Amino acid sequence: MHPASSPIRPRRRRGLIPRLLLAWLVGTAPIPALGEVGEAELAAAYLYNFSKFVHWPSSVLGSGNEPLVLCVYGRNAASGAIEMLDGKSAQGHRIRIDRLSRGEALTACQIVYISTSESPYLAPLLRSLANRSILTVSEIPSFAAAGGMIGLVKQDNRLRFEINRASAEAAGLSISSQLLKLATRVVQR
Repeated sequence: MHPASSPIRPRRRRGLIPRLLLAWLVGTAPIPALGEVGEAELAAAYLYNFSKFVHWPSSVLGSGNEPLVLCVYGRNAASGAIEMLDGKSAQGHRIRIDRLSRGEALTACQIVYISTSESPYLAPLLRSLANRSILTVSEIPSFAAAGGMIGLVKQDNRLRFEINRASAEAAGLSISSQLLKLATRVVQR
């Protein structure tokens, strides 16, 4: 069997992405270029690590038996890579992936990854989530400036992120200082 078609190879790559980004977050590895790792896989790795470096009020996550729900909202090309996070653990909670369409309730989510397909509806969506302990993440341009919490941005052929600290704090979320240091920009308003 050719190594590229081996069923073991994709599993190793799935484990590589979170480990690589975790190493990067703690400062022991550089951010990979988009050509080295697919954008969808890198977005999924970011989401996985955000789940480890953002802290929710104890009233939101509850005991370790409750899942940390990551909702993919809208049509998203990265949803296949994000699905690989289903069942992984973050902060003692099993991650559960829910795929939601426009108009579905987001109240059971701790993280909402908002697809670029939702750009025209972003302002009312962010208003509906304001001050709720739900981490919002998207690749929509100027997402953090518009009030989203973490915006994924492409810079120098790398996927990076901006953080709107004021939006996160208003929602009762605490973002690790390590994550804040790695952001390309931190919005304070």
